[in-house]
Amino acid sequence: MNKNANKTTADYSDQSAAMDTQLNQSNVVKRSKGNKRSWVSINLMAALIGMVITGVLSFAFAYTETVAGIHTWFGFAFIALMVFHLRNNIKTLFTYINKGKGKQLTVLSVVSSLVIVIGVMLSLPPFKNVLEVGQNLRKSILVEEGSFQTLTTNIGEQGMPIAIELRKGAHYESAAQPLFLGLTYTTVPQVAFWVEDLNGQYISTIYVTQKITKGNFVSTDDIFNTVSRPESLPYWAHRRGVQYGDGIVMPGGDNTDLDGMTGATPLGNYDVRSQLTTELRQFKVMMEINRSYDFNEYYHADRFPQDPIYSGSGSSGQPSVIYSALINLDDNQHSYFLKPVGHGHHSGANGTLYTDMQGIDTALQLIKRVVVDI
Repeated sequence: MNKNANKTTADYSDQSAAMDTQLNQSNVVKRSKGNKRSWVSINLMAALIGMVITGVLSFAFAYTETVAGIHTWFGFAFIALMVFHLRNNIKTLFTYINKGKGKQLTVLSVVSSLVIVIGVMLSLPPFKNVLEVGQNLRKSILVEEGSFQTLTTNIGEQGMPIAIELRKGAHYESAAQPLFLGLTYTTVPQVAFWVEDLNGQYISTIYVTQKITKGNFVSTDDIFNTVSRPESLPYWAHRRGVQYGDGIVMPGGDNTDLDGMTGATPLGNYDVRSQLTTELRQFKVMMEINRSYDFNEYYHADRFPQDPIYSGSGSSGQPSVIYSALINLDDNQHSYFLKPVGHGHHSGANGTLYTDMQGIDTALQLIKRVVVDI
């Protein structure tokens, strides 16, 4: 009798111990799942907060690659975490959706999302109004923003506002060049922005640097003399088609026809604010940019020894680079990136657009980006 009782007690103890072990293992699994869910939830919240903050910054302030990059990576993290979250909760989610209230909320979410997408795509109020608030906030920053300088042209003109943001690149400024008595100087690019129709017909200049309009480049032979440099922005000059004498298309020191469209050559990042008088709904915004002393292995100082302009001053280097953006006012797009489409003649002999970019390297790094906002 005692033996049976002892055996029963022992069996009960073994079963109890086994149950305790299973219970402990179950608790460990539950804690592990709970820790994973907590980790996912915390990181989802962090990614969402990051996306909200960078989204507000992009809405209210000028575009920056840093903010855009942070926003993008937070977005990728959010997507990855959501996939992990759904994988572990998909059954629970479908159970909730299949319930009466869950179905109603799901339909409401889908309809709301479609309304937002369609409203933004068609620029319907109030979605259009919200976007316009963001545009006005960005455009209201008319003073220097960080290291940005703001230039305003065509003051007093009535037309469509346009803003152009230029961010300097790694080779915006030249290496130090000798002047005299051990003194040195550096150069920054000369730039022209203008508008063309879709057939390439010149319409008007938005902005051009002052050295171009006055032809007051320092002569390398006589530092007390100034010279004009036809190789600086030949494509813009020929497109414009104004001759100043003896067939010269580059402006000289006495001309005043570009006074309202010019300003001092910026030493760094800058914005151009102006007015467009064209009534075209589709047109191109063009930019030509060039900097002295940007020689490389292809465009070295002795590349064209018989060319008196290229080899004469010893400062030409790589030719100008032309950028373009096609603007369509009917597609509800407000910002456009200018992209390189070719280069000008190395000594400004003609106004041809050369699309073969062989030998062009650091000239493409004068700028980091140029954005047109209309």
